Amino acid sequence: MTVLALLCSGALFGAALYDTVVLAPNLRGGPQGLEHGRLFMAAATPANLFRVLSPATQLLTLVAIATQWSDPDRRWPLIIALVALVASDVITFKFHYPRNRLLFTTPLSVPAEELGVAARQWATGNLVRVVLVLVAWMCILTALLRSAHH
Repeated sequence: MTVLALLCSGALFGAALYDTVVLAPNLRGGPQGLEHGRLFMAAATPANLFRVLSPATQLLTLVAIATQWSDPDRRWPLIIALVALVASDVITFKFHYPRNRLLFTTPLSVPAEELGVAARQWATGNLVRVVLVLVAWMCILTALLRSAHH
């Protein structure tokens, strides 16, 4: 399970990094840029991936914790990874979702400055998520490497 948790957390990290490098700069285009973004994401959004991959990664990490429970050298990095993954989702629901609603569903008559502030906040918050997912990936890798040495 630890290998699967590592693979899923790696995919989650790559997707979050993609959001940082590709999506975030496009959110800063004001109402016109957001209109193009809304049209582009009409069929699917990053949420289509994250809503499946994130809970799957958390579940696999939880199973890895259960299977590695007897070894604290493997257990604790996995627990830290799970905490980081859950914290990333808490940030998503509490911080990003309100900004997503403003950026992607409210009428584009919202003042451009308000949209710009929301876009900058979204990008900054996403950097925090990227770091949390990277921490999770590194902790899962640590647990996996420690199991290879036993």
